[in-house]
Amino acid sequence: MGGLRPMQPTGGAGESIRVGVCGLGFIGPVHVEILRRLQQVTVNAVSSTEPGRAEAIAARFAIPRIYTKHEDLIADPAIDAVHICTTNQTHARLAKLAMDAGKHVVCEKPLASTAGDARALAAFAAERNGVYAVNYQYRYYPMVQQARAMIRNGLLGRLYLFHGHYLQDWLLHPTDYNWRVDADKGGASRAFGDIGTHWCDLVEHVTGQRLVRLSALSRTFIPERVVSATHTFSAPPVSQSPAKTTAPVGVRTEDAVLVHFETSAGALGSLVISQISAGHKNDISVEVDGADAALVWQQATHEQLWVGKRDAPNALLHKVSAQLDPSVPRFALYPAGHPEGYGDAMGSLFRLVYERVDEMREGTNAPAEPPEYPTFMDGARMLGVVEAVLMSARRGGQWVDIT
Repeated sequence: MGGLRPMQPTGGAGESIRVGVCGLGFIGPVHVEILRRLQQVTVNAVSSTEPGRAEAIAARFAIPRIYTKHEDLIADPAIDAVHICTTNQTHARLAKLAMDAGKHVVCEKPLASTAGDARALAAFAAERNGVYAVNYQYRYYPMVQQARAMIRNGLLGRLYLFHGHYLQDWLLHPTDYNWRVDADKGGASRAFGDIGTHWCDLVEHVTGQRLVRLSALSRTFIPERVVSATHTFSAPPVSQSPAKTTAPVGVRTEDAVLVHFETSAGALGSLVISQISAGHKNDISVEVDGADAALVWQQATHEQLWVGKRDAPNALLHKVSAQLDPSVPRFALYPAGHPEGYGDAMGSLFRLVYERVDEMREGTNAPAEPPEYPTFMDGARMLGVVEAVLMSARRGGQWVDIT
């Protein structure tokens, strides 16, 4: 394939990086708001296929360029980087189009609809001199980084067990509906593909170990759903005309998944994933048990890290920069006692992405250090985990190797 291909010019050092955001449902406007915090970035364009949506977001954030076709935004020569926040089945095509156009790309997960397509996209990205990231933002909470540093420094000893959950309730009722329920738009796996991959990426990032085989059981507890006016995890339509309630539609994607797994270093793990657990809005919990200590991080108390000991008192670490590993304070944007959260973790990921873009603009086309942000290879890996979960569940929980 002829080696690394040059990017199109994206301005010189010190010039603003011009970003376009494709897709303006739930997560697209979040990207816009967070990107506006970055000093070196300007959001120059947004696109949406929903009538009036791009105009509304552009007016809200004073964005000069509006597109009703994502392809037109990607083709705009005044855009240096593209954030893909569209429905899942469009991700791979738009990411490939953006790379062909010489843009840097930040893509929401999943990177593609299948692991094979994601691997092909990652291989294509490896031949090009660009920055290509997937938005696994939970890595960048400060106390997640602290957990990673403690494990890397050997404070837990040999790692034995990884366990936890990611629970939501936004699809608890048969009248709850969202495009993610539709396998043709969201993919063959819903609950695991949507949130289970976040948990698995988080655990692999924190521990440095990879999941290598797993056993999974899944259930679609609500086999029919009503497409109604209820808006869950998506932006309400700009039009004020009342949405019509339709007859029930069949559902092929799962509501909940149980997973047992083994890692590359022989640790064992268990995971519960659910989008139908009442009262749990976005409940992420990760525990790592080692020979010398255990760690627990939960998003609900994300500025704390519980440290368990057998022969000494347990401890509750807080986000106090002077008490953290030296690698962590750069992810702590505010002083101790001043909370930060979901948007700030995503902002840290975006900052790493655009620091890398800046390095390239300064003439370093291939920085020596591996990127600190999740790459397209990471996105492809998580789709491999998804496909192993689907295969195991189809086989009644049979153990399956992750490829």
